[in-house]
Amino acid sequence: MVETITVYKAIEEMRKLSRQGKSFSLVHATYDRTRKVDCKGLTYVRNAILRRAAKDEQVVDSKFKLYYFDRDIEEHRVCWQPLIMFFNEMKVELN
Repeated sequence: MVETITVYKAIEEMRKLSRQGKSFSLVHATYDRTRKVDCKGLTYVRNAILRRAAKDEQVVDSKFKLYYFDRDIEEHRVCWQPLIMFFNEMKVELN
């Protein structure tokens, strides 16, 4: 049986690890609402660290997005928080 964690607890843990300079893994579904692009599947990130979030004045619905840096491909990335499916091998539940 896979251990589960809520999305908000997972994000809290991601913030804690990032403050310590430690990376984490996550899996999230993809979706680009601004370009009306449907889900292209899952994104597997093995070595991520959170970065500063944008403000709602800068980016629409920024409070629902997770801003991270993928250390393996050295790129800034963004995903929707409700689409996070796994964090450090734990299943993420939205509630």
